Amino acid sequence: MLELKEKIGTLEKSDVKIATIMALAMGTFFIYIGRLPLAVTFIPGLVITLTLIYFMYVKQLELPSAKSFVPLFFASFAWQFIHFNEEFVTGFYREFPLLFGSHPYSVERFVTINMISYCVFALGCIAVFTQKLKFLVLPMLFYIVYGMIGNAITHTWWSLLHWEYFPGFYTAQGYWVLGFIVLSRFLKSRKATVMTFVGFALIALPLITLTEWYHG
Repeated sequence: MLELKEKIGTLEKSDVKIATIMALAMGTFFIYIGRLPLAVTFIPGLVITLTLIYFMYVKQLELPSAKSFVPLFFASFAWQFIHFNEEFVTGFYREFPLLFGSHPYSVERFVTINMISYCVFALGCIAVFTQKLKFLVLPMLFYIVYGMIGNAITHTWWSLLHWEYFPGFYTAQGYWVLGFIVLSRFLKSRKATVMTFVGFALIALPLITLTEWYHG
């Protein structure tokens, strides 16, 4: 029977090592299944996520208690299904790859990528707070960094850059608030959360924009 552990503690060196290996595997997987479009969007998210993990390890920051974090995480995670619905019905799987000169994703590939990702994110959170498998902070934190903060920034940027609605824009706006709340609770630092938003924007937006222009 799964039971939430209230005190998780801090990340250990072994957690960081395993998380680093997992990040390399995730990056390879994203590039394999999504090619250039996922490389230029997901990889910055992985870089920021690993940076936060190293930050937490060096600072020996305690992970939040299950009671304070898990309900909030899954409440915000539920919003992702609403966001996915907007992306699906407005053709994100067609428009997103075209930005980078790639072929549209098939419906099957788009749904599979998202459903496998959601499964990993959810199980990662459960494993961290029930089994204390702290290296699985990586997929959970990646969802916060990219799935929330990254979606807020990139969807807004695409709509501004092209001066028109881009699939997923409306529901992505909720992540400006949700991403800030959830990451602040996780890191216990508003300053680090703001720096995460800024860092993601500084890495991802020039990369996305230059790649689009090159293939435009």
